[in-house]
Amino acid sequence: MGTANGVSTLTEKIASATPLQVVLVLLLLTLVRGTLLATRWKPLRAPAELCESAILAIGLVFLLVRPFVTQSFFIPSGSMHPTLWENDHILVNKWAYRFGTARYGDVVVFRSPQTATVDEKDFVKRVVGLPGDTIEVREGYIVVGTGERATIFTRDALYSHLCANGCASDTAAHLPPLRLTTDAIWLENKRHSREQFAAMVGRPGEPVTIQPGQVIRNNVVLTEPYVSEDPQYHMNPMTVPSGELFVLGDNRNDSRDSHVWGTFRTDRLIGRADAVFWPPAHIKRIAP
Repeated sequence: MGTANGVSTLTEKIASATPLQVVLVLLLLTLVRGTLLATRWKPLRAPAELCESAILAIGLVFLLVRPFVTQSFFIPSGSMHPTLWENDHILVNKWAYRFGTARYGDVVVFRSPQTATVDEKDFVKRVVGLPGDTIEVREGYIVVGTGERATIFTRDALYSHLCANGCASDTAAHLPPLRLTTDAIWLENKRHSREQFAAMVGRPGEPVTIQPGQVIRNNVVLTEPYVSEDPQYHMNPMTVPSGELFVLGDNRNDSRDSHVWGTFRTDRLIGRADAVFWPPAHIKRIAP
């Protein structure tokens, strides 16, 4: 585990090298190459040629490919679970939006607006709304009983009952994923039927209605296979302004995104996340 973290840290430092650091490395390699060739000793020609190859490769990657074509980024948080995980390294296509526009479902990297953070940071989220779209988020809930006996259970109440005997991760910041479907409640991978929940809250035999959390775009409920937990918060309808995007993290209930700080201008886009290349166990194409 320590070795993996060390490699991850090293790749992050290499990927985030500044132009000045790159130029200094190139100057150092050029100096070493010149020194080796100046000795005119044949055994040193091979190291000199290696330095020359390194100069060409580093110059190509860091001074041409990274600024204009593709770049690697490091994932620091869990806001994109289960698509991306902490310490994942992704390749971002910087050409994707030079001659085209973002599409629904694209995972994008962008410079965060000041409404999100005063620091200049790069965010990674999924595109949910394009200019002109009206987006609404409705919290998931459960109703037990009817008429005067109807009781509504929202996120906190659901966790208090489902985790009454303790959960695998029961700290407030690391509660297991909660997903509602019309016929069941899923706490991580454990399924609770409507009948089981009614008994759990001391109302056995009473009717149970489950309303999953929903993201609604232009009055149409989105089907999103890439999220493991439906939203457990409410956001009033918001219309995306011209030239801006509305984005959400796949980890809907642990992501600071457009439902918190609003939309952002498309000129802040850096590129489209196309693949995970590190660690090896996570290598994959990032599908919209």
